[in-house]
Amino acid sequence: MNTNFFKNIEKSISQSRLSTYKNHSSCTNDKEVIINYVLNAKISENFYFLLQNLEVSLRNAIYDSFKLHYPTSDFFFLHEINPKKRNAYSKKEKHSVECWKMLCGARYNLSSKGVVINDAKMIAELNFGFWTTILASKDKKYTNMWRKMFNEVFPNYKIIKSVDNDKLDIAKVIDNIRQFRNRIFHYEPIFNQTNLNQIHSDIIEILGWINKDLQALTISFDEFDLIKNKEEHIKKELDKKFT
Repeated sequence: MNTNFFKNIEKSISQSRLSTYKNHSSCTNDKEVIINYVLNAKISENFYFLLQNLEVSLRNAIYDSFKLHYPTSDFFFLHEINPKKRNAYSKKEKHSVECWKMLCGARYNLSSKGVVINDAKMIAELNFGFWTTILASKDKKYTNMWRKMFNEVFPNYKIIKSVDNDKLDIAKVIDNIRQFRNRIFHYEPIFNQTNLNQIHSDIIEILGWINKDLQALTISFDEFDLIKNKEEHIKKELDKKFT
């Protein structure tokens, strides 16, 4: 590979960022660093579609199920919206302390932008961590809620032990996916993770528990198996254009 070409790429992307693609594999030259960088971007690009479908469908399923079982209750209602206020959190809050803090933050962010707050805006503002926390929480505030909601959120899931147990098992898998998602969204290397196949399989499976048709759509446009084996193609393109 042309040395000046690599140095120009390194200048824009930064030496420290590109070095992660060397340190995370058995690279022996600059060309292999670029190959890993491009391969990582392609795999991340494909996962974006899967992660988007999972996050959006999960949060909508939780909210829709709550409204089905508690039609007169406001899912996002807070008695106190200032977590910095001493003893602000009280037993009156319907959410756990962790989720309450995230709700306060979401409300503050929307208000500071002059946005009129409604349920749709709150759903969009809350991050994936809020919805996974609700799923993973052992707080008693959510026990009866999940026993009512679980079958609507995951209509195609067959309960193995109990709602209480299986909910936590699902939460662990989804939280692992969330951490993987954060690596992608922060442009960190994921191409060489040994559990890529498992994460990919988990996302597809969970989508099926939530919505079979969304799962089918996702599979139709999923190119994971093609992209993860594109290393040779990337090598040829680099040789053709940048040597």
